[in-house]
Amino acid sequence: MSKKISETKCTCKACGKVWYYGKNEEIENFGEKLQNLGSDMSNTGKNMMCCTGCLPALFIPEKQKTAVKELNSCPNCGSKAVIKEKVVHNV
Repeated sequence: MSKKISETKCTCKACGKVWYYGKNEEIENFGEKLQNLGSDMSNTGKNMMCCTGCLPALFIPEKQKTAVKELNSCPNCGSKAVIKEKVVHNV
């Protein structure tokens, strides 16, 4: 009995680099983007409190954004001209 693994094969049209990513990486990437959105919203709320010169709001720490790996661009040259195709491997 074989197990099937589905991945996305990406080929850059600019430099020809080929790379793969799986469903787990897509989910992690989406989660990191949501965390960054939450951080942005929190920082916006802090900045809106500071509009009137509220001194205590200055001591609220800024939420840091995490670096998100861009799955839709080439890791080699940064081009967004990418061909994607689903690939299924039998393990």
